[in-house]
Amino acid sequence: MGDRTVKGDPTVWTYPGQSARARLVATAARFFVRPVIGAWARAPFAPWPYSLLEFFAALLPPVGGVRRTRVDLAHCVAERTVPRTSELTGSAILYLHGGAFLVGGVKSHRRLVSRIVRTTGVPALAVAYRQLSDGAPVSTSLSDCMDGLNSLVASGIPIDRIVVVGDSAGGYLALNVALEARRSGLGMVGGIGAMSPIIDLDPASKLAGPSPDLDRDALFPPRALNAMWASIQRAEDGPDECARLREIIGLTSTELAALPPLLIQAGSDEILLPDAKALVAYSAAAGGAARLEIYPGQVHVFQAAADVVPEGKVAINRMSAHIAEVLDRSGSIAA
Repeated sequence: MGDRTVKGDPTVWTYPGQSARARLVATAARFFVRPVIGAWARAPFAPWPYSLLEFFAALLPPVGGVRRTRVDLAHCVAERTVPRTSELTGSAILYLHGGAFLVGGVKSHRRLVSRIVRTTGVPALAVAYRQLSDGAPVSTSLSDCMDGLNSLVASGIPIDRIVVVGDSAGGYLALNVALEARRSGLGMVGGIGAMSPIIDLDPASKLAGPSPDLDRDALFPPRALNAMWASIQRAEDGPDECARLREIIGLTSTELAALPPLLIQAGSDEILLPDAKALVAYSAAAGGAARLEIYPGQVHVFQAAADVVPEGKVAINRMSAHIAEVLDRSGSIAA
């Protein structure tokens, strides 16, 4: 299927159509997963078994063609994934997993990371950052992700040859790692990739739309965003820290224009889509290099279901092409 850009807006591309398998996955998510997330949202501070996702994810068969090794960071562990053949040296992907800052880790996202590594030939470092379920605030999660970036730089990889990629909460972290690296004097990463990212942690603006639109998301009921924001606020030291976590929505035109090439992918019915649309629109107005891909009817982080959903493979291939393009521009891949 060919490209379809939004008329008059070259920064937005829409995938033409939705497969039968994708519709089936969305229906299953609405009937079996959304109720569980809704139950959590009604009692977010109950002792939920958050570690079960990682436990069951470890039982999934691995994706072939890659090798994995453990890496110890200052306060957490990470996992390095490299292709078994044709490894591109001198470049890297920093992968930051999603899970609402509560669940998931390198095991739950191992197959997704492996697919990206196998497709691009670029090694990846996936960080198992501390989360709210560990008693760690989001500011600590960000610090752990920065440790991952610093470890890549310390290994001799130039920062402009590092692409930071994340999904959902990891998309938020990817954006903020890039900003923090620049503000701290470390430099600007080569590019950013974000799959179904949350950008503004405060859900007020996203929940201001018409209620029928809010119910289109097959995975998240609106109250889940409120529950997540309440959990985040509870874990931080105070309102000043919470305000800092939202600095991304107040970026100046100069800061937006200075962001490295950014690709965002999201489903058309996602409750988080307004975040992505706003960021890309503000970037375009500032002269930045942000692009948005919208996939009709896809569930949150549908790329993780690439074994079942054909659009997941398309999105992974397009994200991999974005990574290759970024690294080619920085000189790490020969033209």
